[in-house]
Amino acid sequence: MTLLQFPVTGEQVSNEETEEVIREAEPHRALVRYRPDGGELFIHTRVNMALLRAAASLPILRLKITPRANELMPRDGLLTPKGSQRNYAFLERLCEDLAAANCPACYIAEQHGEGRRDFYFTTEDITGFERIAGKAAEALAFPLTLERHSLAALAPLILPAEAIGDLGLEVAADARIRPTRFEFWGAEPSLAKLRAALEKRGFRFLGMEIFSHELRMAKDVPIDGEGFRAVLREIAPLARSLQCSYCGTETVEGLDQFLLTRPLPECYGGARPGLFSRLFGRG
Repeated sequence: MTLLQFPVTGEQVSNEETEEVIREAEPHRALVRYRPDGGELFIHTRVNMALLRAAASLPILRLKITPRANELMPRDGLLTPKGSQRNYAFLERLCEDLAAANCPACYIAEQHGEGRRDFYFTTEDITGFERIAGKAAEALAFPLTLERHSLAALAPLILPAEAIGDLGLEVAADARIRPTRFEFWGAEPSLAKLRAALEKRGFRFLGMEIFSHELRMAKDVPIDGEGFRAVLREIAPLARSLQCSYCGTETVEGLDQFLLTRPLPECYGGARPGLFSRLFGRG
């Protein structure tokens, strides 16, 4: 089965005695999505493109586990630290049980908000997965609901925008443009200039963290393939010209490709390497 070639999770694996790293952690993205009422959903996604290509033709199961009333913070309805610990105890138990049973299933993403933390898995054995998940939930006294979806249907919620195009997923017409958050790093004066330039282009200011030198902006943008890449071709060179860097949250390769110490990739508006650079492998 295809999924058995992937680890259930993308976490780092180390030798407990020697602390030697046996398998490096896979890239993950921390994403923010906006509900129609303006509330935020916090998404943590595993970015393994080979796994996601396999998952594109498989069902995605959304596991909705109901927390106890005292595991929610009254102010915003998010899980308390104790509630999060019990959620992750369930996830760890489930992943261990799936691996022990050699069940072809892999963790894809999780979602925190609306009074719960939901987990997303793909599987080639729905019956076996449901049985194992049910036992794990019962062991921790979690009411459990499973929903079946496709990756294309969930992509606007759980995937970085650039991954949707790279995977060739057909997003529903009413979901192809959505509020999208962009983060930038730089010195405070540079970020102030970038904010002004972006606001002229229709971006909304969300906030600036002086301590971490991070600017957060948002705009309704296309997220299907080339439409999102066109947005990056506008904002990445703009940020670079003001000595700031886009954090790469919604991209497949992430932050490193936008660092000021590296040439901006051509696909995001960077300069095409000259003949000398191409001949000698630089640029």
